[in-house]
Amino acid sequence: MVAGSQAEKKSENKIYVMKWSDMYKTDKEDEIDSDMDSDEENEKYREPIMRFETVAHKGCINKIRSMYGSPIVATWSEDGEVGIYNISQAIEELDKPVSSKKQFGGCKIQGFKHKMEGFALEWSPLTYGRLASGGRDAALWLYQAADESCSTFVKETQVGL
Repeated sequence: MVAGSQAEKKSENKIYVMKWSDMYKTDKEDEIDSDMDSDEENEKYREPIMRFETVAHKGCINKIRSMYGSPIVATWSEDGEVGIYNISQAIEELDKPVSSKKQFGGCKIQGFKHKMEGFALEWSPLTYGRLASGGRDAALWLYQAADESCSTFVKETQVGL
């Protein structure tokens, strides 16, 4: 799971890469069975595990979207920039034993400036590596990965309204 921050200082913003596990549905009428022994009870009612790592991000994040089934993430910032990041290092860190928190840098693949900030951002579910963004100036842009590994992106076209 990914989320973005909106801190007062641009330099304090981050992309949060999270992994939640042992999440269970709860029910207020759920009662502990008196016939269960302590181990069974602990297994049924253990605490959820929530871990996160961070990736540096310049400016507040208006929107964040992950590309289906990949570590590629796109953000819309308050500065009118669409940024594309590879967060694979942060994801890999979530599977390691808990250590001190690291902030990952150097994850940004590419950035594209718009004339104004925007809020529309979505990956295509049909074309791998294709991203659309829309700004408050009614400009819509399409971006496409230049290769299968998504190591770079190109701005394909602007769609006028």
